[in-house]
Amino acid sequence: MYLFNRSATLDRHHLVEATGAAVEIAGMVTQISGLPVSVFMSRYGAPLNAVRWSTRVESQADLQVAIEKCLADDGYLEWIGTHTDLFETAPSDQLSKVVSSSLTPEPKRFYTVLSAAAVAGKQAEAMAYGVRAQQFVAEATCLPNAFLSGVYGAFGTVAWITGADSMSDLDAVVDMQMTNTDFHELVNEAGSLFLPGFGMGGLIEKIN
Repeated sequence: MYLFNRSATLDRHHLVEATGAAVEIAGMVTQISGLPVSVFMSRYGAPLNAVRWSTRVESQADLQVAIEKCLADDGYLEWIGTHTDLFETAPSDQLSKVVSSSLTPEPKRFYTVLSAAAVAGKQAEAMAYGVRAQQFVAEATCLPNAFLSGVYGAFGTVAWITGADSMSDLDAVVDMQMTNTDFHELVNEAGSLFLPGFGMGGLIEKIN
């Protein structure tokens, strides 16, 4: 399975209108392509006008079929041509392979996103570590999560995502990270496997 994300920055001067437009186009793409598209807004770790559209696909071939359906739809093309003023940046696409996962079929309201990049020459070790870390957090928190590997873009990029229905669930995650000694030992193992200064943590919220 793959996770596809299209990211953009909403016009900060017309944020309410732009947010509505982001939800509107997600519904249009879902109707045209048949893929359920979720809309997420940044809450922490990125500008608050950062938006991403996200969907899961079984293959790149399936994703391409969906893209071609949209590009062949006159209504979609007209919408794109008349709403560009509501976005400050051109969209950026990211495709990630789901390496290991306990994700639920339906998206959660919140997701923490932790990104990193493997050190050159240690990709295999980093991937094995990423799977262990995903499984540990899934068991320790009882929350759905996944370990992802970037397919395109910067080489060696990976990410862990954890879903939650409430901020209370996320508080429990932080408490686990602060108090669980096994987790501390696991984090210490990452030091030689990932590039220093590259990692980034954030929180996104589903709005549709």
